[in-house]
Amino acid sequence: MSVPSANTDECMHYPQKHRWTKHRGTYPISKEDKIKLDLWMSTRYVALPEPSSNEAEEMGVVPSFPYKDVQIYGDTADIMALYFRGIWGCLLTPKNVSDLADAIGIRYHVWVATKKVLEKFPQESETFYVKHVLRQFLFELGLAMLGSVKGPVVLFIDPRIHDSKAAMVDEARALVDLFDRADVRRWRVIITLPATDDGIRAAQELTNKYSIGIHLSMVTSLAHACVCIEAGATMLSMNVAPIMTWFEKKDGDHPIDPGHPGIKTIQSCINYIRQNSLNTSLLVTDIRDPIPTLQWDELKQLDGVDAAALNQKMLDQISVRGLTTWFPEILEDYEFSPAYRCAREAKYPFDFLRHKRSIGMALSAGDRSLMWSVVYISLGQNKVFMGKIEDVIRKEVKRRLYVDAFDPYALRGRKEQSIGS
Repeated sequence: MSVPSANTDECMHYPQKHRWTKHRGTYPISKEDKIKLDLWMSTRYVALPEPSSNEAEEMGVVPSFPYKDVQIYGDTADIMALYFRGIWGCLLTPKNVSDLADAIGIRYHVWVATKKVLEKFPQESETFYVKHVLRQFLFELGLAMLGSVKGPVVLFIDPRIHDSKAAMVDEARALVDLFDRADVRRWRVIITLPATDDGIRAAQELTNKYSIGIHLSMVTSLAHACVCIEAGATMLSMNVAPIMTWFEKKDGDHPIDPGHPGIKTIQSCINYIRQNSLNTSLLVTDIRDPIPTLQWDELKQLDGVDAAALNQKMLDQISVRGLTTWFPEILEDYEFSPAYRCAREAKYPFDFLRHKRSIGMALSAGDRSLMWSVVYISLGQNKVFMGKIEDVIRKEVKRRLYVDAFDPYALRGRKEQSIGS
């Protein structure tokens, strides 16, 4: 509310207990609206009406004091799509890289990686070259992406080694070492590991022993998120579309609102991180594309989102916009929401990784079914995407080996011999 100031003729704005509003959730916001929001952040104002008044609603002004900006990660391997939008970060995945595997930009980085590896290791097998070129290619691509965004690039390692902790640790360390040699600051490179048993334990070792930022992908439930947070992950991601779809197939169609079980699952993870003041961010990915009948409705149900990964189609829709999210510290009846209760009742710290049990032991039957449906189906899809990327690399390796083995002098001798005869 606003009251006269004792020292000035202006009115002072004091925070009030936040009420439910139609502007809850996470949604695109234009630069013009952002300026309007920033006006409400001021501690002194005269001309602006109360946030809850009819006059404020008629002005189209949203009270901003419980809002925060959402970091946008580009879910694309198209450098130019990122460069002209000035977004925060880049999320590289097997899917978005394989989608552009035949593009000139990707082919160029494959060519550079192949050249460097073959010059460094002149006498090795084709299998050796393919493995090392893949690592060098991800480094070259990530380095190029760093010039197009302000924040970190989230890079994957080969997800086909998801069942080997030692292999994931070695590969992540080798990839980060390339960035270290290029003098890239550690906070700007985050390595993606799948949130499987071995992936979570590999994340714990990489985080605690080697100070490498880890993104655990395909988190599916609150208990699953608790284990990942215990491992020390810098970032968790939840795939909105498969989580929502799983519940819709299991329980029948639900309206897209806070009561949707998929929304409650994701929101409870967000609330758990907030309530315990954890240094882990939650990234929502795989958001179903907005259509005329579904305009960001899923994101609009989620409060306090840290970051969102948007594909190129979504980036085109918010080309001159950002994302903002409702982020109240106190809110009437908020503590009675199902997502809040789930987060409040969850154990912290979770204390699971001290035991050598499977992660399935920490999950309910429903959570296990959801995890297997989302994680292992996604890993199967990633195997196909990695096969396409590897085919491009193998062709370039074979071409380079052929060129290096070619002897132009021998060809010249054969031509001279043919002419002489």
